[in-house]
Amino acid sequence: MEQWFLAYGSDVHRFLAYYTGRNQVEDLVQDVFVKALQGSRDFQGRASPKTWLFSIARRVAIDAERKRRRSLLLPSRLFGEREASAATPEEMAIHRQDVADVYRAVMKLKRSYRDVLLLRVMQQLSSAETAEVLGWTSARVDVTLHRAIRQARSIHEALEGGADYAQTTERG
Repeated sequence: MEQWFLAYGSDVHRFLAYYTGRNQVEDLVQDVFVKALQGSRDFQGRASPKTWLFSIARRVAIDAERKRRRSLLLPSRLFGEREASAATPEEMAIHRQDVADVYRAVMKLKRSYRDVLLLRVMQQLSSAETAEVLGWTSARVDVTLHRAIRQARSIHEALEGGADYAQTTERG
C-alpha cells in the first residue's frame, strides 16, 4: 500500500481536488488509502491499482458531499460534534439561534421523519443500520430521509420567514 501511496497519492489528491472543488482534500486522500488498505484483499488485479484507487476516491468524494449536504441542513452541534468556537459573541448568539431554529423544525416533523433524520443524520447510522433499528427496508429509510429533509427545510424556511408552518402546509 505504501508503494501505491507513493506512486498514486498525488494523482488521487489532484483527482479529489478537481472532483470536490475543495482545497482541503488531505482527509479524503487519507480515507481513500484507509479504505484501500481495508479492502486490499478484494483487489483482484483486473484493473490497475490506479483505477481501483480512483474508484475508491470517487466513492469517498460522493460520501463526503452527502455528509456536507446533510451538515448544511443542521448545525454541527446537532451532529454530536464539538461546536466550533465562534470568533465573536455575536456569532455565538447567531449559532445558538440557528440550533434552536433547526431543533424547532425537526420537532415539527412527523415521528417517522424525525426518527429517520435523527438516526441517519445526527447519529450517522447507515441506511442498513437505520433500517435494522426501525424494522424497515433500506429503501424505505432512504425515501423517508429524502422526504424528511425536504420537509424540515420547508418548515425551517417558514419559521425563518415568520410564517406559521400550519398555514404553509394547508396550501400545499
